[in-house]
Amino acid sequence: MARTGDPVTDRSPDILCAGEAVIDMIPDGDVFRPVPGGAALNSARAAARLGASVGFLGALSRDALGRGLAEAARAEGVDLRFCLRSDAPTPISIAELQDGNARYAIHHAGTAGEAITSSTIPRPDAARVLLLGGFSLIQPLAGDAFESLASQRPPACLLYLDLNIRPGMITDAAGYRARLHRLIACSDIIKASEEDLDWLGDDPLAAAPRALFLHTLGAGGASAQKGNVKVHVAAPQGAVIDTVGAGDVFNAAWLAFGLQSGEFAPQSETELRNALTFAVTAASLSTRQRGAIGPTLQEIPCAP
Repeated sequence: MARTGDPVTDRSPDILCAGEAVIDMIPDGDVFRPVPGGAALNSARAAARLGASVGFLGALSRDALGRGLAEAARAEGVDLRFCLRSDAPTPISIAELQDGNARYAIHHAGTAGEAITSSTIPRPDAARVLLLGGFSLIQPLAGDAFESLASQRPPACLLYLDLNIRPGMITDAAGYRARLHRLIACSDIIKASEEDLDWLGDDPLAAAPRALFLHTLGAGGASAQKGNVKVHVAAPQGAVIDTVGAGDVFNAAWLAFGLQSGEFAPQSETELRNALTFAVTAASLSTRQRGAIGPTLQEIPCAP
């Protein structure tokens, strides 16, 4: 197991997306089509497409699928200096689409994702924001490592936590719920869907009242709350092909907008609405094609 060895610049990425990289098998007629996936890698690629300085922190297999994931990330400009390589196979996620909405069967046991442990995880000393979430937090060793990374991040680094809960993968509900609550308590930005909140069973802001809370509602758009200020933005109208990775694109767009505006967790109603409109629009545009492919700045009408 080793780093990718990719040439890098002296400047560390502003955004660091930590978590899993997988191959999503997307239904396409009578067959499944493989596309790059995984919450962290999706967000990293989408943020890079929006012009952000972004890196991926996770593990990639040396197999053909892992090499393809690395090539897809490099093609978008994602920094892979904090990526580990493993001889274990690439995780596979099989998506089932029901009315355009995705459900996943994820095969991760014995795969490259298990290369991440508390002793192997890279520990960057410079990033403006750490994005964390996805099924990597369910896995005992990787979850411990990512939680440690979050708790030991530099004081100037914000933590963006996307709950992104996968109930079908959870074997220790009490332990996983406790991990999420610990991460919520130290997060600066928390994003959750309706399904996430249903499983969690309580209000994240009760444990983190100073955090910015982003609540995605699928076709209903999304809301953002910071303190007593709350705004809601409806989703743009348009045909939905699939929702694979839409939440990851939302994360990327929110953070890319924050880099442009200089504020990842705005407090005024106008600033919250502008950022939320950008993120909702980007996520909506990603649902109009198959796979987690985020738009470019030129494709978003409300780009800053």
